[in-house]
Amino acid sequence: MLGIRDNFVKVLKKILLLDHKTRVTQTLRRALESAGKYSIREEHDAAFAVHAARWFRPDLIMVDLTNAASDGEIIARQLQKDRDLCHVPLLCLSNFVSERQFMSAGIVRGYSFLAVPVKIEQLLCAVEHLLFGKD
Repeated sequence: MLGIRDNFVKVLKKILLLDHKTRVTQTLRRALESAGKYSIREEHDAAFAVHAARWFRPDLIMVDLTNAASDGEIIARQLQKDRDLCHVPLLCLSNFVSERQFMSAGIVRGYSFLAVPVKIEQLLCAVEHLLFGKD
């Protein structure tokens, strides 16, 4: 006989990782999956990033912005303009060091940024905060 607790299904938050480097997304995937709270999808081709986001319907999107002229910048702008995706929190991983550099990259204020390299604990804390409002 099933108890009341046995009837609950654990719902995982969905995170889409966007980066052309498989090594980066695999590292992020391992760290996030180890928390046991997230379902992860990776996309490495910038041409399919927005399509992947529409299909996967993530709760959070993480995008690489490690230089000002990157695919990540273009993807971030496309996500901002998409009426079905503009509400999804965007966590940008970047090696920019100042707000001026962020703004010169064309990124609108209000998105969250983490400087790379980032410690796994900091990454998990930022994700927790964006998805659950916890520090």
